[in-house]
Amino acid sequence: MRSLRNTKGQMRVVETILASFIIVGALSFVNFLAVSPKSPGYEMTDLEKMGYSALIDLDQQGVLIPMVYDQRWSDLRTILKITMPNDVYFNLTIYTLSGLNLGSTLDSSSDSQILYGDEDTFSDAKNIASITYCLAGETDYDPRVLILQLSRG
Repeated sequence: MRSLRNTKGQMRVVETILASFIIVGALSFVNFLAVSPKSPGYEMTDLEKMGYSALIDLDQQGVLIPMVYDQRWSDLRTILKITMPNDVYFNLTIYTLSGLNLGSTLDSSSDSQILYGDEDTFSDAKNIASITYCLAGETDYDPRVLILQLSRG
């Protein structure tokens, strides 16, 4: 009679171990099959945050203003490539503000466009985040408007 009581307790332990294996296996199987859909809204928000933080960090470090006003486009392109992840392509266009009255316009020369990635990347992209950033200048008020477009490749 004594041996029967001991086997009941052992079977409960075996049942508990088997049940835990089944639960862990089911959870890992469900986690493997579950794919979260990508939302275009979240993608745009992430790209916008990434672009703003990159431009603000470069401006706070004092790197952005000298590169823009000295027109060191290749250096600026290299720094942006380092700052952004590999799968993010960018198109940075720098505009000067001509005329300081209410009818002022934005002027851009063709050499003030900094592109990383093909132009087809931006024409075929589903989601393009556009960030506008303004620089006032170092000593004089000579504003520049930076428009950064980001897309995932």
